[in-house]
Amino acid sequence: MPAEYIIHGKTFSVMFSKIPFLAAGLLSASAAFSLPSKPVQGDPAIIPLPSALDVEKNKPGFLVNNTLPVSKAGDKSCIASFVTGFSNNTHQIKVSPAPSATNAVQILLKKDASLSPEWYSIKVSTQGVTVSCTSPAGAFYAAQTLKQSLEKDAAGHWALPCMTITDSPRFTWRGIMIDSGRNPRSIEELKTIIDLLARYKVNTIHWHLTEDQGWRLEIKKYPRLTSIGATRPESPIPGNRNKGDGKPFTFFYTQKEVKELVDYAKRRHITIVPEIETPGHAAAAITAYPEFGNKDIPGYKPRVATRWGILPFTFSPTEPTFKFIDGILEEVCQLFPDSPYIHIGGDEAPKQQWKNSPQAQEVMKKNGLKNEQELQSYFVHRVEKLVNARGKQIIGWDEIREGGLSKTATLMVWHDPGIAREAIKHGNKVIMTPFESTYLIRQEGPHPEGPEYEMATFSTIPLQKVYNMNPVPKGLTSEQEKNILGVQGSCWSEYMTTLAKWQYMVFPRMFAIAELGWTQPGRKDFMDFKGRLDRHKPFLDALRVNYRTDSGEPAQPEAKMIRE
Repeated sequence: MPAEYIIHGKTFSVMFSKIPFLAAGLLSASAAFSLPSKPVQGDPAIIPLPSALDVEKNKPGFLVNNTLPVSKAGDKSCIASFVTGFSNNTHQIKVSPAPSATNAVQILLKKDASLSPEWYSIKVSTQGVTVSCTSPAGAFYAAQTLKQSLEKDAAGHWALPCMTITDSPRFTWRGIMIDSGRNPRSIEELKTIIDLLARYKVNTIHWHLTEDQGWRLEIKKYPRLTSIGATRPESPIPGNRNKGDGKPFTFFYTQKEVKELVDYAKRRHITIVPEIETPGHAAAAITAYPEFGNKDIPGYKPRVATRWGILPFTFSPTEPTFKFIDGILEEVCQLFPDSPYIHIGGDEAPKQQWKNSPQAQEVMKKNGLKNEQELQSYFVHRVEKLVNARGKQIIGWDEIREGGLSKTATLMVWHDPGIAREAIKHGNKVIMTPFESTYLIRQEGPHPEGPEYEMATFSTIPLQKVYNMNPVPKGLTSEQEKNILGVQGSCWSEYMTTLAKWQYMVFPRMFAIAELGWTQPGRKDFMDFKGRLDRHKPFLDALRVNYRTDSGEPAQPEAKMIRE
């Protein structure tokens, strides 16, 4: 008989043989252990730290050994989400179906609108585990907590300590920005990143897909965006950013690949928010379609950038350009159906081309705009209307406030936190990713010499500085603080040509950002976090994650840090 699953409001019929935990190595219910484990130390190293945790130390716990029995009774979507979350574990512990909650994991759906949709609780006894959750996301996060709580008992078997946990996140946006515009990661590499981030309850990937140095997203209406815009003639040589390697670099994601990745992330409760840069950082797009740049300026000759930095090319603020952008947005919104937002960039948009363009000046005159800053605001408002018409809201870097900020835009603050305070008082929602504490392109500390360790700047952001960052600006009321959606790490990829270099720059600092976004400030303590983090390193080593060690050396010295 098929089982009915209700997932995101839609009903699916699935044969029991295809339910994830049944497909992941069936074992009979009689294989489940009914005896308590031998004594368990009871010192789980959970990241991010839960809201409330009470553990019985050095007492018998719930015996898991090689199999975790999960009761088939309960909300099917929550069960499926829990199984997806637990199945990806390095201990090779299989999930098996159990006919009842006795000596098994029981998953209960709790309907309480006062609780976060990511809330969960766990009660572990020697006779079973009860997981309560308000949605499948909570069940998934409970699975992550249980995976991190597994310990060997006195007999050397895997077990869970008897404990009680109640948990929910501080912020709804706990994210990372992945820059595919400069040096993109493959779909398979992105999947490995998603798996690791999901373990630490990161729930948002801000995907930077377009840049001066390359357009990375297939748009069927405008094929030259990838046939021309996805190729740069050369890239800077690692260790000498002002010299080219003479090798053309071509890369883009097909729409099929994007749909696959979006679905993969969704099943791990990560929303991918796409960024399509406007009006600046648009050299690749304008090279592909030069008619949408400021073609009436002297010496107009757009090109895909071969060096890092900011190019002068901006979109022309004219009606054909807005029609072009709308055509792009139509396909982008279809590819990312679950994202409530489209990030439209808005940062570092040079104004010189608009100053030199008769067409741009005519737009300013026609609309009563005093300067090019107000022209940028006009441009952003026009793009926002296009996004809103497709049922989504915009996010923009904090420069979109230049010339006047729309009250419905969400501001991504990377400059002074005072900008966030000002925007919140204006009525806007904000996401905090300050350059001084969450820009993971900056080095963590000392590192070996060599071109593979080239960094964007010589300034550092140590792990402790990331962990102790306060995402809430001073001078806000408790009600105003609710307009802070959350925090993210931003990882620009100019000097990260391989996954190994990307991992070296991102980890372990991204784990600090994960705890920053989840754990209440009164529960946070850096030395305690560092102790828990050190206990996660064998897990990271098993996955061959090339994190930065305390000495500055890479965790995987043989990993390739430069693209060949």
